[in-house]
Order: sequence, then structure tokens, then C-alpha cells
Amino acid sequence: MDDVQALCAEIRDAVSESHAVADGEIGPDTPLLVSGLLDSLTIMRIVSRVEKRLGIAFPEEAVVAANFRTPAALWKAVEEVRGAGAGSVW
Repeated sequence: MDDVQALCAEIRDAVSESHAVADGEIGPDTPLLVSGLLDSLTIMRIVSRVEKRLGIAFPEEAVVAANFRTPAALWKAVEEVRGAGAGSVW
């Protein structure tokens, strides 16, 4: 996973596991929280997928609503976690 479009595909797959099928396309600016696409289980599925695909550990402090408003917001958080390396920005 190397861009927000790949993250959108991961989100779509995680949503499909929880909601049978995600209605419509999920793009970088899709409002995930207000659309009702995400619940706590789906958020944890997304976090798990991101961690596995990128070999990172998402800190608990990063699993907040603001980071899941849109795929673009989540991608920004992912990039911050990746950039933090051994240090933490959270």
C-alpha cells in the first residue's frame, strides 16, 4: 500500500466484511464516519489491515475519530506513523 487510493481499496474491503457491500465508491474524501460506513469493529479491521500491509504498529493514540473522518485523513495519520519510526508523534 503506497498511496491513498490503495488505502481506499483496503477500507472498501473492510467495510464489505462488516456491511455485506459498500454502497458506491470509496474515494479519498468519502465521509466515513458521518456516512455510517464505520463502526468500531470496522475501524479495528482497517487498523489491522494497515498494520499488516505496511508493517507498522498504529499507536492507540492514533485510533481517534479525527483520523477516520475520510480516507485522506487516515492516510495522513498513516504517513505520520510511518515517519515517526522509533519515535512517536502521538
